[in-house]
Amino acid sequence: MKTFKSLCSVCLLFITTASYAQEEIIIIDRKDYKKSREKEIKLNDNTQVVKFAPLNMLMGEINFGYERQISLKGSVDLELGPTISKVGFGIDNHFVDPFSPSVTEKSGMGFVTSVGYRYYPLDETEALNRFYVSPILKFKLENFTVEDLSGNIPTVQKGSETQFNFYFNFGYQLWVSKTFSLDFYTGMGLGSQQSTTYTAEQVFEDNQWSYQWVKQYRSGARYVFNLGLKVGIGSK
Repeated sequence: MKTFKSLCSVCLLFITTASYAQEEIIIIDRKDYKKSREKEIKLNDNTQVVKFAPLNMLMGEINFGYERQISLKGSVDLELGPTISKVGFGIDNHFVDPFSPSVTEKSGMGFVTSVGYRYYPLDETEALNRFYVSPILKFKLENFTVEDLSGNIPTVQKGSETQFNFYFNFGYQLWVSKTFSLDFYTGMGLGSQQSTTYTAEQVFEDNQWSYQWVKQYRSGARYVFNLGLKVGIGSK
């Protein structure tokens, strides 16, 4: 009999404890959780970002950018800056004619500009935050001079190279703080390229040999690839 009473007491204590525990269960509203999650992911409310692409200097570009939110999920992205030709990845002033090794191309200044639209598709955030896709049109002009260091041709010619490219980029804009962002991107596309340069040619005129410039023009289409990083400062 005592054993039965003890067993009943234990069961009663367990039921009482379970009932109390059930009363302490907290129900989280999905809407409140979603709002909390959005606040956690979206670190800022910036509507514009001023950017700089440091890795582009390896390709001879000093590239400044500006991105501005124009809709809930979209933004416009602009770039502009000077270029320095014949530099980057070990390329320097170089000889261009194996038959006239004194002919060389020297660096000059040009410019680069681009315009693109960015769409941020993720549900949790608005434009300027996290993953995006972006079609981009980019134009690049490089100017340089062609000289004959031997003095056979005293005149200096101006050469140029232009690129007009279309990219489709995939990227991720990460906000390290409320005002500082890291923008990673990669993509590919199609482009056209035209270049004008000069080589030295030896000709026989007036019973003597002399040299003259010969214009070389090349153009064509190609696949283009894009990879880079931008650092940005954002504001409202």
